[in-house]
Amino acid sequence: MKDITANKHGGNAQSNAAFDTVKQKLTLRQKIVLSWIALEQQATSKQVAELMRVPLNTISGRFTELKAAGKIQQVGRRDGCAIWQVIDYTC
Repeated sequence: MKDITANKHGGNAQSNAAFDTVKQKLTLRQKIVLSWIALEQQATSKQVAELMRVPLNTISGRFTELKAAGKIQQVGRRDGCAIWQVIDYTC
């Protein structure tokens, strides 16, 4: 899996090491996030983080990855947050 934030951190060694540490778990986290969105029918990243009882920054990247993979789409905004809906539940 490619680090989709590589352009943001410009190849920073610490960022690369952090990605290498979590990349094995990304697929599982993506599935969990996708499941929560599907369960709620529509959800914000803040809402999913609260449901999962994790900090928002630990799952926000999964939304970016799921969007890039064509699994979710933005369908509106609520309280300053994008509202997401599942469009392809296959993993």
